[in-house]
Amino acid sequence: MIDLLEESDRLLRTAAISTRVIETTRGKALAFEGTTVLGFVVGYRDCAQLIEQWSGDASALVSENQLSLRRAQNKAWNTYTVLLAAAEASYGERVALSAIEEDLTGTRKLARAGITDAERLYAALLPLLPIQNAPYLEAVDMPSEIRLRTTELPTRIVDAFPSGAQEGSVVQILEEEL
Repeated sequence: MIDLLEESDRLLRTAAISTRVIETTRGKALAFEGTTVLGFVVGYRDCAQLIEQWSGDASALVSENQLSLRRAQNKAWNTYTVLLAAAEASYGERVALSAIEEDLTGTRKLARAGITDAERLYAALLPLLPIQNAPYLEAVDMPSEIRLRTTELPTRIVDAFPSGAQEGSVVQILEEEL
């Protein structure tokens, strides 16, 4: 089992999102701020505790940090309260978690259960993280690509460019062909 706040701190920092642990009237939370998002992560032992306490915890976080949230200006529309439970959720609890996520009062919500390892935590935090997929580009045969795109030039000129011929030779071919 992982420490939800500690591991969230590590993952968010890896994504260049600033974090700090804060003490609230209802316990510890992790405050975070990136270039486009900000908010709080709250960890719970199980889903029943999350469902019972989330509303009060979210309200307290917004109330106790309202000045910081106001200073965020344009970013404030993208404020999240991330509610994480270590234990798995039952079917009924999963339905309740979905309802929590649909409640947009105060902040956007991410409510997830079964966060037992870093991989599941990463998946839970994915909506907050920057896009991380690098494009996959296949190798290109440049001489073939040049020949394909230069159909209006004589073949001898096109072949001279990628051949590695001396500059003087290429100029001579250009003068002869044009």
